[in-house]
Amino acid sequence: MATNLTPLEELFYQECLKAGNNGLTSTDFSGIHPDSPVMDTAIAMNSLLGRGFIEVFQVRGEQIYKALKKEEVGKAGALQGEEQVVYNTIRASGNEGIWTKHLKSKTNLHEAVIKRCLRALEQKALVKAIKSVKHPTRKLYMLMELTPSVEVTGGPWFTDQELDVEFVEQLTNHCYKYILMKSFPRDASCIFTSTHSAYPSAAMVRKYIMDKRISQVDLSVDDITMLLDVLVYDGKVERFIAAVDEDWDDEDMDTDSDWVYKAVRDKKAESAWQDCPCGVCPVADFCSEGGPVNPAGCNYYNKWLDF
Repeated sequence: MATNLTPLEELFYQECLKAGNNGLTSTDFSGIHPDSPVMDTAIAMNSLLGRGFIEVFQVRGEQIYKALKKEEVGKAGALQGEEQVVYNTIRASGNEGIWTKHLKSKTNLHEAVIKRCLRALEQKALVKAIKSVKHPTRKLYMLMELTPSVEVTGGPWFTDQELDVEFVEQLTNHCYKYILMKSFPRDASCIFTSTHSAYPSAAMVRKYIMDKRISQVDLSVDDITMLLDVLVYDGKVERFIAAVDEDWDDEDMDTDSDWVYKAVRDKKAESAWQDCPCGVCPVADFCSEGGPVNPAGCNYYNKWLDF
């Protein structure tokens, strides 16, 4: 139960909590306790707003009231006036942060007032200033306890808002070497069949990178997928669906977890012929059109093309 709230305030607060991000309108508040006088309802709502238990937003011209979690109430409730307005606006931006120019337009406060509030909030260790890789000249603000999103920091590929080219190239090369190792048999005289499905996925590549401690940064599957996309665009690897179920939906084919990767053999390499059954055919010397061994009736090709 929230501290020092009247029964009516507690009722409104709990209903706001249940509503979650959808919030409640003024009409909803009136319907929660229809026997309550309008004045008492207004007093309870204003009390909750003033003490930081709920906050109000404009959604399509309508005021929506949302409850703050109990751990957030103490911070916002200790603030007054403009500081509380600025704090709530920054908190609403989440881990994306908010630019001071946008903060001004959302709060309708004077720039000097915003600067004063930001300075006070920073001194109280409630908010922090960060920089975005997308907009290096802008100063963004977010709550002190939040970690900036990947869109803001650029993810593991950026250090102090600078792209770590050497780190990216090193990891990309290791990803390629691993895929290359898994793409062709060790015995140069052998080839994988067209139904071979042991090509690595992004998750497998990530496991290899992390197990070998190639990266000291904890990379996600999405991070590795970015590197693999670079290899695909460079023509070094190709990606495809390893296997297709009978009930496969076309929409399912766009998920990264379904893709596997295979290295593209160097066209200039002498061993490129090995990708074709003819390259390792034991009777290739006797194969000719119309002969006892011929391409039209080749069992190797039939098996190779049997998807």
